[in-house]
Amino acid sequence: MKNQMHIVSLIYSTGLHPASWRLENSRIDEIGQITYQQKIAKIAERGCLDAIFLADGQYISQENTGNLSYFLEPITTLTAISQVTKHIGLIATLSSTFYDPYNTARLIGSLDHISHGRAGINIVTSQFDNEAGNHSMTQLPPLNERYKKAEEFVHVLKQLWQSFDSHALINDKKSGRGIEWSLINEINHEGEYFKVKGPINLPSSPQIYPVLCQAGTSIPGRDFASKAVDMIFSVAWNKVDAKRFLKDIEKRVEQLNNSESRPLILPGLTVYVADTMEEAKEKRATLDRLIDVNEKIKQIEQSIGQSVEGWDFDAVVPSLPSYDKLTTKVVSKARYEAIRSTIETESLTLRELAQRVSTWMGHKTIVGDPITVADMMQEWFEEECCDGFTLMPPTYPDMFEAFIDKVIPILQERGLFRKTYTGTTLRENLQCVVE
Repeated sequence: MKNQMHIVSLIYSTGLHPASWRLENSRIDEIGQITYQQKIAKIAERGCLDAIFLADGQYISQENTGNLSYFLEPITTLTAISQVTKHIGLIATLSSTFYDPYNTARLIGSLDHISHGRAGINIVTSQFDNEAGNHSMTQLPPLNERYKKAEEFVHVLKQLWQSFDSHALINDKKSGRGIEWSLINEINHEGEYFKVKGPINLPSSPQIYPVLCQAGTSIPGRDFASKAVDMIFSVAWNKVDAKRFLKDIEKRVEQLNNSESRPLILPGLTVYVADTMEEAKEKRATLDRLIDVNEKIKQIEQSIGQSVEGWDFDAVVPSLPSYDKLTTKVVSKARYEAIRSTIETESLTLRELAQRVSTWMGHKTIVGDPITVADMMQEWFEEECCDGFTLMPPTYPDMFEAFIDKVIPILQERGLFRKTYTGTTLRENLQCVVE
């Protein structure tokens, strides 16, 4: 366990709370303007966060009656953000199910050069058949196959990013010799999913190659993360779940890689913070009152794998079977288990569950004053539940800015978080150099 935690923040529309866009002071009309994204990034950099990352989706549905979750494409957005920031990492989400490795290597590699070594990629395998319909597929391949393809995808990315040594650019104007071709090599990859000759037409970056991230919690996802990435965006509702996940990854890394060097693990954290506990509670309550519970029923059904038709909104939700006994498909194992555990421990009504599911997605949520929030983060970190956190602010920019201005200084004074950037690349700041 390192001496200081790492903190990455998701940038997501007007905030992670589904009613964030309905607040009077929301910036919903600005989410398509790059200046809005740049402002949030500069707030994150002011707090010395390790990185920001952008999620992504590949479809739009009429079932979504609220605001758009995804608007501007991540790589384009982060490239623009790189021009108004100097230190913070820039992580884009891409699907290995839909992207090919050569174009991905060029896109992310270019962002890495433009940002002087601050790029990262969050590799997902996609979740919804609606996305497949936009990529010449009728449905997504099975989960195991998607992750098998993702492994090959990452293998090819790494080969491409190292196929063009930056020292090959000698640019000798007197002799007229610009390139040392012995330092540029074909990769000649022929696999089950990809056939790529190489080399890439882009020199290696100051990081050697961009930081690799992953966010899946399934068994194939954990195996993939243990073998292929530098950092995991995980899901944990409590310390027990967080420790269990961390130990599981450590075990898989040792078994699959014969190594003790595991990826960084940063569980999601949603924070409602204000000067007093009462103010923080009211901020959350204000947002929750704006949720249309009826619209969230389908989300509940997708999360628990069964219909709730006929259930009383104000009656306690019945217990759910363990994930292993499910006979229907759910979106996320981690989310299902978090919901099942919460139902058992808190006796939620369907109405309360609808509000909860629509706002937390299985991630740890804390409501409180700055010291309460900092205490919780310190406790998780020092008890080796994680290496830091993936911040998932309920609203932008106000709730995010409150965290940066009120919680970060406490963590810094306790020696738990940096006061200034010490590295010049994202890898250096994360302390995950290429071996």
